[in-house]
Amino acid sequence: MKLCFENKHLHSTRKPGAPCVAGWWLPARKWLLVWAALHCPVALAGEEAFRIDRIGAGEGCRIVAVNKSAAPVTVVARLAGRAYRSNRKWPLREVIAPHSSMEMARVFAKDGGDPCRVDMRYSDGVGDAFAVPDRNHRYPLPFGKGVYLRVVQAPGGVLTTHKDALNRHAVDFGVPVGTPVLAVRAGTVIEVRDGFGAGRADPALAEKTNLVSIVHADGTFALYAHLAPNRISVRPGEKVEAGQVIAHSGKSGFAAGPHLHFDLRRAVIGPGGIVTQESLPFAFYRKKSGERIALRHKRRIMAD
Repeated sequence: MKLCFENKHLHSTRKPGAPCVAGWWLPARKWLLVWAALHCPVALAGEEAFRIDRIGAGEGCRIVAVNKSAAPVTVVARLAGRAYRSNRKWPLREVIAPHSSMEMARVFAKDGGDPCRVDMRYSDGVGDAFAVPDRNHRYPLPFGKGVYLRVVQAPGGVLTTHKDALNRHAVDFGVPVGTPVLAVRAGTVIEVRDGFGAGRADPALAEKTNLVSIVHADGTFALYAHLAPNRISVRPGEKVEAGQVIAHSGKSGFAAGPHLHFDLRRAVIGPGGIVTQESLPFAFYRKKSGERIALRHKRRIMAD
């Protein structure tokens, strides 16, 4: 299944993101392709999880970023016009640490006007766009020993629909409801969505998907989606270890069958200073032999 975090376009006020188109393949006696309009899960829960304040300070204005979330946030900010001066060179590119605030700059109006009324626009997104991903990291399967799974969809597969920048490397595993889901790498939980019980091929459920997202030491973050309701055992801000049970698989949201959606991504600064995310390639390996696991479409695998 295709999932994406909300992408914040350059803006001067917070606005909800636009829907993204999603599709996935579901295991059944016959393969069934279902297309859905799916609102992107917002990695920063809450309207005020991240904001930029303008605070008057004498003749100047302090530009302060406030991050109340459990995730680092990359922000690109710019000022319009030339009727100002600043102690920083604009545009600004900063990473705001979790649960913190940062004075990014001070602005002064050249014409003696109110410096806090200078037109400022910014784009923000979950993750550290300046972190360098470890592309050689060896990921174990997100399931415990003895779990029997089927590769429903994988990069390069005949039926692949994960073709956009956010999902082109995503993998869908067909597993029974209630299968323990393990963290593939140590990190910090940055988002949890829970409590959605319904799961069927109904577009009305597109936004009701239980999920967990975890950020790793190299700035990448993993998404585990379609989890069973009320069986997620971690919370935002919690540290987890590789192999720790974080949830149980399900079929929550717009899903006609049980499966786990997994993908790895990072924050990037795109054209025009827009902060977004991109899907990253990764590989799963056997724990004992170290052998790389080929994720071929329809392949059945026993986790070790």
